[in-house]
Amino acid sequence: MKPLFVSLLLLIVAASVRADVATIENQYRAAYELHVGPKSAAAEAELDAKYVGALERAMALATQGQRLDEALALRDEIQRVKDKAPLPEKDDGVVPALAQFRGTYRSQVALLIEARQKAAAPIIEQFDAALAAYQEELTKAGKLDEAFVVRDYRATDLAEKLTGKPLVGSLTVATAAPEKPFENSLGMRFLPVPITGGPTAGKTIRFSIWETRVKDYSAFAKDTKREPVKPNWKQTEDHPAALVSWDDATAFCEWLTKEERRRRKIGPKDIYRLPTDHEWSCAAGIGKDEDATASPVAKAGQVAGYPWGPALPPSKVTGNYYGEETVRNPAPERTGIPGYDDGFDRTAPVGSYPANPLGIFDLSGNLVEWCQDWLDPANPGKRVVRGGSWSSPSESSLMWSYRSSAAPDLLFAHHGFRVVLEVGSGG
Repeated sequence: MKPLFVSLLLLIVAASVRADVATIENQYRAAYELHVGPKSAAAEAELDAKYVGALERAMALATQGQRLDEALALRDEIQRVKDKAPLPEKDDGVVPALAQFRGTYRSQVALLIEARQKAAAPIIEQFDAALAAYQEELTKAGKLDEAFVVRDYRATDLAEKLTGKPLVGSLTVATAAPEKPFENSLGMRFLPVPITGGPTAGKTIRFSIWETRVKDYSAFAKDTKREPVKPNWKQTEDHPAALVSWDDATAFCEWLTKEERRRRKIGPKDIYRLPTDHEWSCAAGIGKDEDATASPVAKAGQVAGYPWGPALPPSKVTGNYYGEETVRNPAPERTGIPGYDDGFDRTAPVGSYPANPLGIFDLSGNLVEWCQDWLDPANPGKRVVRGGSWSSPSESSLMWSYRSSAAPDLLFAHHGFRVVLEVGSGG
């Protein structure tokens, strides 16, 4: 056959198969619109109404207190919601009260997305099964080109085919601009953190909004036939995974990178890894105040301030720290933060407290988090850990700039980790 004729024939074959696929797609789109779409829309409308109500109450209080900038910012946010304008991805320059409201709102949106995914999952699975059956039928009939078209279609975002938009509210990493949010196959959600200074300066590294959860780590442990070490307190699958060494956290990132590439959720040069010490500082908002070229040990404790402000104690419940609730059980002889009670004497489910202005939860508190770096590159042996935890008893250990360290093979009940996603840099 002549090349032009072959090309025309393949186009006809592809068009015929895509027509059949479209018929299957329409069937399951109708099922989605019947069983999931209306409930999801109603839940979103209810959340927006509650958000507006909370904003209106806060605006009234700010007006009474003559906090004009705060009142105006809250008024503008109310109008944005009523106009159904998109929520900005960053909260740069907004008043603290609005940043906190948005953090809480984002966490509630994340729960709605999770509920929508759960409700749609059976329909998506049936849709994929119908496509798989059609692909098998074509393959058995020797129609390999047609089967390839179906296989290629199945590798795309099937949820987006049914809903007209990605089910997780974001594009896949392979096609997303670097500033876009992303959700992976484990349901881990990632938001962008701009990096200033250091080897990744100018890049937007996506940080997991949560510390790695028990259910995330369990998937890794099951697939790699590991037996996770469990803490001596009760945890749900949404608690952060504790008692994880630096070695195991790094192995998790390597496994996740391999799995996500295989599933085509990320590109061949995208990698999951632990954040660097400097990237962690950027996520905490102090990266610009530190020398990106200095070692972590040189920067430890050099920038004043806590996640909630300039001094102890926190003015309100902002995270899971070593408060009076932990002192009561089981070590009353230790001293916690006076007058502070966060409600959890050990770890708390991720997202239990307000997010920071970048939309990231528990960056301080819950568990301290492993970073890539050696604490002192001149004397390697211990890896950096950042952030206060549920068992951090001292004032200095709660500072944003505090650094601790441990040997990479050791396990601690207050140690966990957070994953970042770097797009287009890995081999």
